[in-house]
Amino acid sequence: MDDFTWQYRKLFDHGDAIEKKYHFSTGAALRGGWQAGASVYWETFGFDSSLYAQYRYARTANGLTDTVRFTGVPRIFNRDYVLNFSTPTWNTFSASLLLIFGQDENFFEWAQANILYENWTLAWRPTQKLRVDGTYQMQGYVRRSDGSTVQIGRIPRLKVEYQLSRAIFVRLVGEYDSSKQDALRDETRTFAPILLLQPDGTLAPAAATTRNTLRADWLFSYQPNPGTVLFAGYGSTLTEPEALRFRSFDRTSDSFFVKLTYLFRM
Repeated sequence: MDDFTWQYRKLFDHGDAIEKKYHFSTGAALRGGWQAGASVYWETFGFDSSLYAQYRYARTANGLTDTVRFTGVPRIFNRDYVLNFSTPTWNTFSASLLLIFGQDENFFEWAQANILYENWTLAWRPTQKLRVDGTYQMQGYVRRSDGSTVQIGRIPRLKVEYQLSRAIFVRLVGEYDSSKQDALRDETRTFAPILLLQPDGTLAPAAATTRNTLRADWLFSYQPNPGTVLFAGYGSTLTEPEALRFRSFDRTSDSFFVKLTYLFRM
């Protein structure tokens, strides 16, 4: 499959496409409902200066240091490999896996990077009343120059539903969003730290950042008869300094809602 993307002006001026993608995929459905597939992606991305308008870096020449606008290499070339696998949908269990690895774009620093992407899904139905769905996503970018990690994100998510009776239903959803980004640098040329132009005209380093957020949502549903429904829910967001340690949480927000619907019959 081919997929080309142009900037608006270049499209009508017969300019080059800013994104060019060539995807070759194959898949197989095996006996019993098993499925597997493999793909190869060849892609190339052109430098878009508007996306890096706030980027600067310090350059030293002849003993003098000057701050100059960031200019990336004209194009980044990628080669990704994709594997996917899924089990049959049995009465109580099913699972799937998507794996992407290879050489991809490091948009944070406009450079090539080694990428690893994982997406796991799991569905468990131990009884007719209980349903459990879990997912795990991980995406990481590793610099090709020295093997350091420029960015990594992990998102585990769990949803549990239980039908206590015909009229009563409860749900719990928990999601953890962990992201860590290294201090940015001019990866393709000078390795100088990236500076970001602030709204007031000053420059600040593109420093390392972390985010570790846990979001938990509860829902209670009561439907004694068609047309009469009570929903009650509670949600909370918490953060912690270290990823997936589940300690030293700091609560940042809470929310609660109630919804009642009643059908009047005339």
